[in-house]
Amino acid sequence: MTNSIEDEVESSIAYAITSAGVTGVNVYTSERASPRLLPFVYVDAEINSEEIAPFTGIFDLNVTVSYVARADTSSNQGYDQKFFEIQQALYTDPNLASQMTTASASLEFYIANITNIGKRIVSPSRTWATDILMDVKVTAK
Repeated sequence: MTNSIEDEVESSIAYAITSAGVTGVNVYTSERASPRLLPFVYVDAEINSEEIAPFTGIFDLNVTVSYVARADTSSNQGYDQKFFEIQQALYTDPNLASQMTTASASLEFYIANITNIGKRIVSPSRTWATDILMDVKVTAK
């Protein structure tokens, strides 16, 4: 494996969004430290714990997929429609875990579930932001 588990998970989720045909947004992972161009989707994964017991190699990750757009240049309806497209990209057939396992050369995804969705307004930057929180369980292939 050339990348960390977190990087591979982020890249797989970004791929799921772009391969579903979502356009009109820039997709970034946590590797990008420089400013992001609006509107954007930002994927951030963090290892929460190792499952079952230490050294099993099965990791539980908390993943946040954030969609951010300017509130003064897009309508609420347009923002919600684009978010719906992003959310639909995470509901695939047969399921997201299978799609990401196929896309990843080094990880086997067992579970990729949406656990929460929260919308917020970021007043200093005049943006809307919606966060999709996910629970992901993976192991190396």
